[in-house]
Amino acid sequence: MALLDEQVNIQAGNPLCSGTGFKLIRGSSDGLRAYLLSTESALRDDLPDQRRLTVVESSDCPVLRTGRIHFDALYAMANEEARQNAVSMIRDDDYRHGKSIDADVFITGEKWNYVWTRDLAYALYLGLAGYDTERAIHSLLFKASTFKESVSTSFSHQIVQDTGTGGSYPVSTDRVVWALGVSQVLTFLSGEERIAFIRKVYPYLRDTLEQDRRLVFDPVDGLYRGEHSFLDWREQTYPAWTADDVRAIAMSKALSVNIAMYYMLITSAGFASQLGHMHEHERYLSWASVLKEAINMSFYDPEAELYRTYLLSEDGIYYHVPKRYDLLGQALAILLGVSDDERSRRMIEAYPVGPHGPAVIWPLEANVPIYHNRGIWPFVTALWVKAAVLIRNSAAVDAGSQSLVELAARNLSNMENFDFVTGTASVTRGSVVGPTLNSRRQLWSVAGYLSLVQDIIFGINITEEGMRLQPGLTAFMRKEWFGMSDAIRLKGFKYLTALHDITIHLPQSDMGDTGFLSVEQVRLNGSNVTDQVVSAAAMSERNTWEVYLAFPRCKPGTIKQVVVSDERQLYTPQAPSWPGDAPAITHVDGLVHLQFEHALPDGIVIDVYRNGQLAASGLRQTHWVDNHSIDHAMKRYAYYLVARDDQTGYLSHSTPSVSSTTAVPALRLSPDKLQATGGTIASGQIAQWGKPEDVILSDVFTVTTPGAYYLQVVFSNGSGPINTGISCAVKKLELLDATGGEVVQSAYVIMPQSGTWEREDLSNPLVSRLQEGMRYQLRLSEDEISHNMSYLNSNEGYTRNPGGGALPHNRIRVFALQVECQEALS
Repeated sequence: MALLDEQVNIQAGNPLCSGTGFKLIRGSSDGLRAYLLSTESALRDDLPDQRRLTVVESSDCPVLRTGRIHFDALYAMANEEARQNAVSMIRDDDYRHGKSIDADVFITGEKWNYVWTRDLAYALYLGLAGYDTERAIHSLLFKASTFKESVSTSFSHQIVQDTGTGGSYPVSTDRVVWALGVSQVLTFLSGEERIAFIRKVYPYLRDTLEQDRRLVFDPVDGLYRGEHSFLDWREQTYPAWTADDVRAIAMSKALSVNIAMYYMLITSAGFASQLGHMHEHERYLSWASVLKEAINMSFYDPEAELYRTYLLSEDGIYYHVPKRYDLLGQALAILLGVSDDERSRRMIEAYPVGPHGPAVIWPLEANVPIYHNRGIWPFVTALWVKAAVLIRNSAAVDAGSQSLVELAARNLSNMENFDFVTGTASVTRGSVVGPTLNSRRQLWSVAGYLSLVQDIIFGINITEEGMRLQPGLTAFMRKEWFGMSDAIRLKGFKYLTALHDITIHLPQSDMGDTGFLSVEQVRLNGSNVTDQVVSAAAMSERNTWEVYLAFPRCKPGTIKQVVVSDERQLYTPQAPSWPGDAPAITHVDGLVHLQFEHALPDGIVIDVYRNGQLAASGLRQTHWVDNHSIDHAMKRYAYYLVARDDQTGYLSHSTPSVSSTTAVPALRLSPDKLQATGGTIASGQIAQWGKPEDVILSDVFTVTTPGAYYLQVVFSNGSGPINTGISCAVKKLELLDATGGEVVQSAYVIMPQSGTWEREDLSNPLVSRLQEGMRYQLRLSEDEISHNMSYLNSNEGYTRNPGGGALPHNRIRVFALQVECQEALS
């Protein structure tokens, strides 16, 4: 096949990606090309045979013509990888014993042959919703489910929370990101298709909102509980001790989850209005307004000018607010309308960026394997770039865009992740090796690259109203990437039933290299549509767009660049620890004495927190006396420690808390009245219990000291391991007036999997004020809210651990019901 005339002015070489090669090996009469890509970089999994890659453009996908081969080829590679991820069969070892499942969906990547809710949702939001909209719909509905036929209850339509920490939901609650994918798919539908799609997805949005409101919403601060979205490998982003104590993860509140919930509320309110459900429309708008205020009040750190990643708690009462920050949360806060303009501007300028792009969490941990820790994830980088375009920071756009291009080129694939320090897909640093997991053609990374070209460079902005062009091209891109071209073109972009050919006319390149190119004019089929959203009805079957750009007219913005050779600027100090062979707390003369361990190198000090509040700071010794405790002998205190670097201000992760005791002994009530179809059990016998009709009643008890008490279940949940599964137990704990039988107070208690039926764990507490001499009783039961993911019909095929099949699995072993005083009133 002969080369086409349009290929004569192709600029050779690749100034961004040293050690890579891109060659046009043929063109065809229909305008499609084939490319040969090569790299000298060490590839992941030691695959030297993959250092050369042939990519052939497809007539089913748009093609890019920039005069720079590597740009055109990398876009073609992203489209090819999207095609490879579009499958008709999936499999996962957790389901159907690893047998194949027929499904026309997007898989997650080369090493991940299944559909995961969060990966799919972010990928659709970034760029895949329009790539294959019908497949996108199939994929979304694959991650939505009704309850199993054996379950009779309300809120029967639920979004799927994938297998995860402690048995998944409600430890993990980021399934709400599904709404991001739904909303983006909606923009590629019209007329009856659009309203039909809304009718289909709305019940899942509504019922998930209603379920979560009852089970994981905290009315005290207005936030939702649950593990961080995407950063779900707890030892990577949470303290190391949470590897075995996931109750703290379940009680934590994550920035990303709450922002995604805000967006889902706004989206659902809009759908409710279109369907005529005005009560639900007002309800969800009201919830969203309060949630947005709570996010800004609880997460924003004015000193760092960033939103903190999570609030951590072991009991759901007292919260530690770590100085930890993540890229996804900042990007979502900007893109989804939680942050105001001034905060957004400062966030982009304040978040640290390395030579290969921004890390997904900050600061880093020196002794934790590379994955989320010390990781660059292209899909999050792409979201960050979109946020930077929105607030017009061209320096951040340049840094993020270079990262996406450079890392894809050097690895000949849109990889899952990269090392922040070296920019490679595999690195060994002493005992630290990583990224520990890494897959080629990771779905959301592919979508991130498509977004770079389509949404950022060409500025394709599609809403429910139509399409407009708002290019995010910078002076740097024009000079360094497209310096020999007068125009760049995207041909054959599909929106609804129409095709679009977009030409961006570039200004002369002899200008400064900062700032966004300004839009002089946009023309569609000869008509001026500058700054207009053009409806589908106003388009032809094939449309020609002409965009004319001029020199920058706005300030470029700045970014915080990190020198990776200065390790102190990268890593937090090592966390302190409690002594292993001696008590952490002793009481001397009525005072609490703390003992702990830390090497305390120069510049590192210890801070002590009491019940979530700073009690002492700057300690240079490994012991401390709480003089405050002398006047509060009847109050229980929980203490934790952090190490602080005086030079950088970085804080280590916190220790687990240790508690002082009040003078009031705890009551441990045996589950001696298990009422079930099998009858009752004898006093002291352990109840392994998991049927909805089962009810545990404690003995009647009284307290001699009035005050605030924690009411908890002492349990074990051996239904699966700590790191995966679908059988986190959920029950309702009620405090009864034993005289009249009325419910005084109630709460849902969450009891995660721990991999054993022998270990005794404590549930989250029901906190109540108990009166002296009043007769109480505790009741543990299950109601229509007490559901985990094993109740979903979509999990009938789950075979890795209990929870699959026709029946749900919500089982715990109950050792006791515990009543413990936290603060006595006398």
